[in-house]
Amino acid sequence: MEINKVITTEKLLQIMCVLQTTLDINFLIENFSNELQSIIPHEYLSYKNIDDKINVTIGKEAKNKLVVDINLNKRKLGKLTLSRKDGFGESESEKIEYLTTLLQYPINNILNYREAIANANIDPITKLNNRMLFNKIIEQEIDFAQRYEQKLLLMMIDLDNFKKVNDEHGHLTGDILLKSVSDFLRKFMRRSDLVFRYGGDEFCIILRNTSLNGANKLANRIRRSIKHEEFICNDYQIKITVSIGLVKINEGDDTPKFIGRADKLLYEAKEIGRNSVITETP
Repeated sequence: MEINKVITTEKLLQIMCVLQTTLDINFLIENFSNELQSIIPHEYLSYKNIDDKINVTIGKEAKNKLVVDINLNKRKLGKLTLSRKDGFGESESEKIEYLTTLLQYPINNILNYREAIANANIDPITKLNNRMLFNKIIEQEIDFAQRYEQKLLLMMIDLDNFKKVNDEHGHLTGDILLKSVSDFLRKFMRRSDLVFRYGGDEFCIILRNTSLNGANKLANRIRRSIKHEEFICNDYQIKITVSIGLVKINEGDDTPKFIGRADKLLYEAKEIGRNSVITETP
């Protein structure tokens, strides 16, 4: 089948122009889904890139699905999945595979851009994402979650009595402890989760598509595991606990409100004696 006999050159140029307007992967996939809808109606579209920990979903997954690999030369850029109640015919599959090639260079550009800015957004001590990047990402995540009614949660974690470690063992030991705790937190993260050093001895975790109950279980698992862990830092054996505040996105939330509620619950967790998780009431 010759695609240009089914999809006009004008339409192809329109799609290509739209896909070149953003360096944000969420909006790129959103734009592609909107443009594709008039050609191939679908109820769900997702883009996943395991290597770069990207998972963008639009709509609700249906019974029948079609998966297309996106590659550019030898670089694997990820997978695009479409689904709907009715199956996809052969001609539709060919159209989708062809139109997906229009994503190759935009996605490649975005991945290169993300890699280029990564160094400026990495905390030098913990090697986690830093607060500057958190401030950029949290606004995008809130906007995307509210627009598509996606679940979004924020976990704020603070090391209890961290100042005492610095005072007794020195700031170098404190830095090593921060790095050790950061590595420990990574073990609990799914590929879609984002963890940041928010500042000082405080960390933030953005959790996508997770229930409040599931996130609460995760928070308590983190708290218990850190409590029972013995961190070896500069030849010192250090025991430490954490306090955690956990909230979910609400209708009408903006960045200050969302962060503010998490920070308030974190403060409450420390006020009741530390080594605690305070989760927002549903």
